[in-house]
Amino acid sequence: MGFARACSVALVGVDGVVVEVQADLEPGVAAFTLVGLPDKTLVESRDRVRAAVVNSGAAWPQKKLTVGLSPASVPKSGAGFDLAVAAAVLGAAEVVEPAAIADLVLIGELGLDGRVRPVRGILPAVLAATEAGYRQVVVPQ
Repeated sequence: MGFARACSVALVGVDGVVVEVQADLEPGVAAFTLVGLPDKTLVESRDRVRAAVVNSGAAWPQKKLTVGLSPASVPKSGAGFDLAVAAAVLGAAEVVEPAAIADLVLIGELGLDGRVRPVRGILPAVLAATEAGYRQVVVPQ
């Protein structure tokens, strides 16, 4: 049905690893599955992202949604993936143009009201994105 991707960064110690956040929408019973070795905080992002999208005025897609975090072998933790997950979901739903977010690295926690909040580790995350060749990184103010 719809597919989009954005990127974020996982911190492993003080080193950052760029993570591709892929969202896939398919017909079926509305569900949100998050795969790719997420921790408890990241699993909870399902609820934060959904509330943030709806409270920002966008419609939440009523389809089967799978969000994959790749590479799956890298542990992912924290709320810093929220912004990338939301962007990928909105891209898959064609609310935003998927090509516009495909080469962005997005780092930030979403409040339930849709505001983007700062997270720890921005500097090593931006350095990792830059070293991986990304030219645009979106972070909270």
